[in-house]
Amino acid sequence: MKAPGIRTAIPQRRYALGDYSIVVLGDIESDDGIDYRYVFAMVRAGASEPEFYVLSVRGAGTGGDHALRVLSPTLDRELDVSGMWRDLDAFCTQAISLAQQVLNLSDEPVHRLT
Repeated sequence: MKAPGIRTAIPQRRYALGDYSIVVLGDIESDDGIDYRYVFAMVRAGASEPEFYVLSVRGAGTGGDHALRVLSPTLDRELDVSGMWRDLDAFCTQAISLAQQVLNLSDEPVHRLT
C-alpha cells in the first residue's frame, strides 16, 4: 500500500472507533501529484502509521466531481465519483461506514472527538 503523499494538511475532524483513532485532513498539499480534498486516515492503537484510508480526490469527472477511494494493505479501489464527496459531512459519514464494513467494526461505537 502506497500511502498518500501529504506534505501539509489541516485536521478537520477526529474520531475514535474501537482500537483506532481517526483523523480527517483537509486543505491538503501533496507530494504525489494527486489533488486530495479530504483524507480519512485510521491508526490502530500502538501503531505509528495509518493502515486504512478513505480519500476524496478532486477532478475525477466533469463538473468538479470527486472520486471516493479506499486504500488499505489489501484494497485499492475507486468506489464512486460524485460531487457529494466534496462535502465534509457526507464524506465523513461514508468513510466511517466503509471503515466499519471493511475492518469488521460495525459493532463498535464511533465517537467524534473534534
